[in-house]
Amino acid sequence: MHPLLPLACSLYGHSLPLTVQLPSAPHHWQTAFPKLRYRLVYPIPDRNGFEELFVEQGRQPVIELPKILYLPVLAYPVISTESLELPPAGGIYPTDCTNNSSSITLRWESGAAAEVLYRLWIRGVDCSSINVPRLRTEMAERCQGDPWSLDLSLICSQLAGRDFRVTDIQPAPCRDLIFESGPGCWFLESPFRLSVPAATDGSLLLEAVPLGAHFLFESATASCFLLFVDEKTELLSLR
Repeated sequence: MHPLLPLACSLYGHSLPLTVQLPSAPHHWQTAFPKLRYRLVYPIPDRNGFEELFVEQGRQPVIELPKILYLPVLAYPVISTESLELPPAGGIYPTDCTNNSSSITLRWESGAAAEVLYRLWIRGVDCSSINVPRLRTEMAERCQGDPWSLDLSLICSQLAGRDFRVTDIQPAPCRDLIFESGPGCWFLESPFRLSVPAATDGSLLLEAVPLGAHFLFESATASCFLLFVDEKTELLSLR
């Protein structure tokens, strides 16, 4: 059996209450989105599936969590004015809990790994048999500073098929883009994508943008554009 898929002992049994510690928003988000709230997603005790709860920034909600290894808790930032969500912060039970298991800390750095586990659990994959600590370490070491740049679909597919290798943790196909954005500072939806200023001629260079759909924001106005990228073209439109 591959080292990332050892047998593990699940802590089936009772549930426990946990206070959720939400992270501060990245600095450039605080400027653009001063009134973020979060859609908290967490497993339901004694039932299959996940529950959701909307939480204001600064609150510390209490949730009831089953005692099962490697359950994800995710907090998706919601931009109320645009009715859209950004990539989540995440925490994983029990590795992100305090020593007395009274609270769980969510971090932006853990969001992509928690998202992988969430996708697997809702597909019926028992993630308690995955070596999640090593998975997180390998993702952090291979993401070049942004775990959302990894090919999460490939990771999920290989883990679900029990055919996973660490070499499956790799960047998603991407392209460098240059296009006319107009003046301002611009950033993509990942919390690790900092603002990039447009050139004096209004052109904008975005490096290593994964293929697929993205949100592109202007820092000062929080104007939102939809950006779709494929192998040869890109499409930018006002949302």
